[in-house]
Amino acid sequence: MRNKIKWETKSLEWIHKVREEMDSEITQSGMSLAEWIKSRGKIDIDSMCSKLGLQNLVIMEKNDRYVKPRGDQ
Repeated sequence: MRNKIKWETKSLEWIHKVREEMDSEITQSGMSLAEWIKSRGKIDIDSMCSKLGLQNLVIMEKNDRYVKPRGDQ
């Protein structure tokens, strides 16, 4: 249980740090939040997952009426 609390604390600290960095970048650019998000472009989910070490993650894509795993197209 202690490890779970420790991990949650570290992850929250990381989230707040990332948010502070985002806020400073947004204020420096002089854009609104929506403009900043649009300027970042599309996210490559596969490379992001590999950088985070999430190799066994199955990414689901919505396709019309149902959700199917990526790669089974």
